Amino acid sequence: MKTKSLFLAIALMTTVACQSTKNTTIQSNSELTPFDWQVKEFARVDVEEPASLFALSDQQKQHFLSYYNSPTKAHISPNFRLAYYLNDLVSNFSYAGDTLKAQDVLNKRYGNCMSLALLTTALARLVNLDVVYQQVHTPPLYRRFGKTLTTSTHVRSIILGPEPEKTGDSIVFRGRAVIDYFPSSRDDRGVYISEADFISMYYQNKSAEVMSDDPNLAYSYLYRAMQLTTTNASTLNSLAVLYRSNGYEKEARKLYEFAIENHIQSVHTLSNFAVLLKKVGDVETLSRIGDMYLKTDDDNPYRWIDLGNEFLAKGKLSEAEMFFNKAIATGPYLGESYLAMAKTYFLQGKVLKAENMMEKALSLSLPSQNRALYTAKLKAIQNSH
Repeated sequence: MKTKSLFLAIALMTTVACQSTKNTTIQSNSELTPFDWQVKEFARVDVEEPASLFALSDQQKQHFLSYYNSPTKAHISPNFRLAYYLNDLVSNFSYAGDTLKAQDVLNKRYGNCMSLALLTTALARLVNLDVVYQQVHTPPLYRRFGKTLTTSTHVRSIILGPEPEKTGDSIVFRGRAVIDYFPSSRDDRGVYISEADFISMYYQNKSAEVMSDDPNLAYSYLYRAMQLTTTNASTLNSLAVLYRSNGYEKEARKLYEFAIENHIQSVHTLSNFAVLLKKVGDVETLSRIGDMYLKTDDDNPYRWIDLGNEFLAKGKLSEAEMFFNKAIATGPYLGESYLAMAKTYFLQGKVLKAENMMEKALSLSLPSQNRALYTAKLKAIQNSH
């Protein structure tokens, strides 16, 4: 799929709200040391070092630097020079689910949002610009690798302008160039993540690609991610899934319990823990999972929508209603949240509530998206009473 417009916006932001990320040696930002999480039965193999993810060929460097240092670009802020360079390239790029290193992104002219962020960082490092990373909440992109089903977290990179001088008590602003494959004013801006968490996402993605076919390689990628940080919920969840699918259920359970005890679990962590508990027949712990869901701090409304839809499909309407309420609380701007609640109310026989929810969903829809579908559903509800 071709994409023609790459970077999202020109924005200003205080340095206090968005700290600079320096290109120093990558270290774990975690002070938590979990139990001995390693399973020695897996054979570790060599995988790419973090520094190699940002390596570029001499020819690639020269091409960029010639553009960046051109006298005709001297009037453009450095971070936007980089953004324009990427924007000029994008007409020949295709979005693909594959996670590639920066050098391969330029060679192959495709990749996912993680690949684009790696390339952005590689170019920024050449000219000493700071980059920060932000999760963006969009409808989840599902991919299946063998027997492993994954959902992708969308990440975008933000190139900060040079640090301005501060005089007196004046408020200092830095320009921002936002790099995103799918810029949209409707995206929900998620949390900023550390460089260690960002790089660990690369290893998580690579692990998912080979988890079904090469468990040893999958383990090696996750081992590298755990060296970066032991408090990344997605890494812990991926490692537990790998353990569970290869028969190491006791070790998988320890990972889930570590995440829960330290309040770093995600909705996916709990969902996969529930699968394990069902498999081993631990009904008592499984019964407590519902309360854990509601106490989980997850600001991605789509995760709650997905979870609610799972319960809706099982006919568990009260549970579905709880999770759709969480979706509305975290994503009140999403028509999908209200549509899901409208379905639940309608199945519960609460037709007027369903109608109100459907009207809200319609008000939040865009003409180019779901408005016709939402209008038809609203009429169907209205005609039912």
